[in-house]
Amino acid sequence: MNPAIFPFLLIGLFAVMIGLAGWVTARQSRLTHENVRQLAASLGLQFADDPPTFGLFYPEARASGQLRGKYFELFPFSTGSGKSRVQWSAISATTATSTGLTFHLRRQDTGTKIMQLFGAKEITVGDAEFDAAWFIQTNQPEFFREALLPELRAKITSLMSESGVRPRGMEFKLEQSVVRYAEIGSFSDDTRCRRCERAADIVCDLADVAEVFAEQQLGR
Repeated sequence: MNPAIFPFLLIGLFAVMIGLAGWVTARQSRLTHENVRQLAASLGLQFADDPPTFGLFYPEARASGQLRGKYFELFPFSTGSGKSRVQWSAISATTATSTGLTFHLRRQDTGTKIMQLFGAKEITVGDAEFDAAWFIQTNQPEFFREALLPELRAKITSLMSESGVRPRGMEFKLEQSVVRYAEIGSFSDDTRCRRCERAADIVCDLADVAEVFAEQQLGR
């Protein structure tokens, strides 16, 4: 083979790799757009159906509206940067009233065990299976322990195990009067979208819990 053609082969290979990466990105963008559109329709939310750039790359897919009397959103977010950047899919409900309650439910894993080693405190609810699966933190231990009724725990447990695949980073969190469910990964995954649809009811239940706490505080 003539060595003179090596630079052209390298350029051609580089062009193919860029084209393949662009195709994968465009495909994921299209899948995410369509999945969020369908999820928004299923939940009765408004989806901004903006056209794709160059006919290929859709803008960040989001939806919002009212669900069970609460402002509700579907949105992606990311943490970290560069090679450490992590993509998340999230849904959230804003409570109807301001509340001082905070909580964070995370799947028990190596990360939570390390947190415990460094002094992080969790609460338990007296349900062995649930306590083994979730690392629970809150600023109102007594109230939140009682608020996690068997019916609510059953919904959370069912969501966790429904697909047979353990979702990465699965968490429920309340801060600044917004209850959020999130897990690592993109809305381009159909199973993740179905899980988020089911989690919407749990998020609203947890927002109801926060509103009950706010009412109790006002009644004192």
